[in-house]
Amino acid sequence: MIYDNLKNTGSYTFCEAGIAQVLEAAKAYTPENFPNARVVLDSDNVFMNMPAYETHGLEKAVMEAHIKYVDVMVMIEGRETIYVKNTERLQDVYSPYEEGRDALLAHMDEDVTAVDMQPGDFLVLLPQDAHAPGCHPGQPCKVKKIIGKVRITNGK
Repeated sequence: MIYDNLKNTGSYTFCEAGIAQVLEAAKAYTPENFPNARVVLDSDNVFMNMPAYETHGLEKAVMEAHIKYVDVMVMIEGRETIYVKNTERLQDVYSPYEEGRDALLAHMDEDVTAVDMQPGDFLVLLPQDAHAPGCHPGQPCKVKKIIGKVRITNGK
């Protein structure tokens, strides 16, 4: 997991090219020009889902983990808490990994780490980083967020 702000993307030139591609593309978006759509950067290898939605409480939190794609989440507007935990340490997996949806699903454990996302912040989530996105940090909030998807070349 990498957690930082877009102003520091120059520090991540060592990252896989697709991650850098998403971070660079994200810099072009503001709340005013946010397309609320899918933007393809490199076929199915690198793309950005760009939803606008309202955050929810912990009662709707679902941990997810992916094997085929790295998630690169970039907050454009609003505030959101994303809970993270090592995938191997999840205690209550209710849906094992399914290749068709590229996700394992689990109930949220008590010992998760909260990551507070504010405009400009980004979070890179690898297969070992189970995460519960979309949670509010106290009050529901409307957000605009980029969810970059970068295919893992050795993924299953």
